[in-house]
Amino acid sequence: MKILIRVCLFLICSNSLLSQSKNEDVIQKVRNLISEKQYAKAENSLSIYYASYPDDLETNWLYAQVLHWNHKNDLSEEKFQKAIALSPKNTAIQLDYARMLYESGRFTKAQVLLVPLKENDATKTEALLMEAHIYFWSGKVSLAKNTMNEIKKLYPKTGITEELSKNIAEATFPYLKTNFEYQSDNQPMKFFAEKIEIGQYRSWLCNPKLEVTNYNFTPAEQALTTKLSNQFYFASIGLSTNLSAGIYKNFSEKTDWIGGIDFNLKIVKNTSLKLGYNKKPYLGTLTSTTFNLTQNNTFGELDYEYNKLFSVHAGYNNQFFSDKNVIQSFSSWIISKPFKLSDLIIQFGYGFSYSDAKNNLYTSKQTVTDAISNFNPNETIDGYYNPYFTPKSQMVNSALLLLNYKPSKLFEIGVKANYGFAAKCQNPFIYLDSDSLGNSVFATNFSSTSFNPYEVSGTITHSISSKFEIKATYTHQETFFYNRNNANLGLNYRF
Repeated sequence: MKILIRVCLFLICSNSLLSQSKNEDVIQKVRNLISEKQYAKAENSLSIYYASYPDDLETNWLYAQVLHWNHKNDLSEEKFQKAIALSPKNTAIQLDYARMLYESGRFTKAQVLLVPLKENDATKTEALLMEAHIYFWSGKVSLAKNTMNEIKKLYPKTGITEELSKNIAEATFPYLKTNFEYQSDNQPMKFFAEKIEIGQYRSWLCNPKLEVTNYNFTPAEQALTTKLSNQFYFASIGLSTNLSAGIYKNFSEKTDWIGGIDFNLKIVKNTSLKLGYNKKPYLGTLTSTTFNLTQNNTFGELDYEYNKLFSVHAGYNNQFFSDKNVIQSFSSWIISKPFKLSDLIIQFGYGFSYSDAKNNLYTSKQTVTDAISNFNPNETIDGYYNPYFTPKSQMVNSALLLLNYKPSKLFEIGVKANYGFAAKCQNPFIYLDSDSLGNSVFATNFSSTSFNPYEVSGTITHSISSKFEIKATYTHQETFFYNRNNANLGLNYRF
């Protein structure tokens, strides 16, 4: 609705301009296409027409706005600047230019343009409102509130700041999240976990969060993590930083520190880069729950979105442990734009991953003596990963599917699925061999194996009120290493 109103106002303003002699039929045709939101056709007509009238004010203004609606903001900015050069005192063009910069996230440039517009009675209100939104999205909540107060002083009865006031209130409410998780797998291992998270967004420098998680493993192991983190957001350079620190206590052994730091930077248009390091507990195997085992990760991620048609992700992770072993992983995926069918949103995609460990930790479940006494030449010796999983040249090609169904504002169902249609790895197997002295020892070799991993996850979200939400998730996963079932119930409350 807001876009429609803006289009109408824009057409009225541009139509009133006095311009040099030109083909008004073409201009009227373009206006009609804009009113019908056929922006691609409007741009095509203008690109041809512009060659004959490159110095016409109305043509440049119209062309700049259409380019913006077609997400070609660099070209739009060029044409806006030319239009302003042709009519330096035209505040209507300057306001449209400021809108374009604001809507495309070019906040620094927009704020410079808003300074004189705030002094003009005809443009002051909208300029102040844009400035308030920019402060809010930049994390400068107090400045956003001050700007809104300025608008209210000028227009005490206006309601134009209500939506932004609501957004600020919702974003800055302190919140409490509780999570209850149950998992069982075929190692076999079971655990029940309780997690509490408390946080509040206060400003671009203060966004603290406290997380406490307790794990109870079958039959009797217990582990506890406590972590405090804070996010810093530097909007002017498109950088956000997360810093965290905490402790990990395995009740069978000692206490250790956990935490990390990451940097997320918008490097170019629609492209962001994330780099970081973290140290966290490893609790994926039976053995890992019996003592203090932590993993270190250095990672990099690159995300790109192409004109909202598809999104691409690529990531690298270097995982290392105190035993000097290293696991390197690479993953990538491409996801289509959302396709909407009534209340159902569908996305398709493709994923690829590769991982490889420096040293294999597949270990026999028996002693050499027991293996000799139970020796069967037709069978390999049973083993397990001790104390963590070590993939060997594991490569997976996956088909991805995302479904989201939202029949109302209070109820939402989401489904995520991936199926490894072409996956293979080097599968370790253990056998009896002899050393140089003729003693029986275990030896490990590998055989190429194909498999079909998959994961299906379903989520139901129900908003009891504007402050209280319930979220239930169930996941079934089958990997080369193990199969697992996970049930998760989250209760989220904003004060």
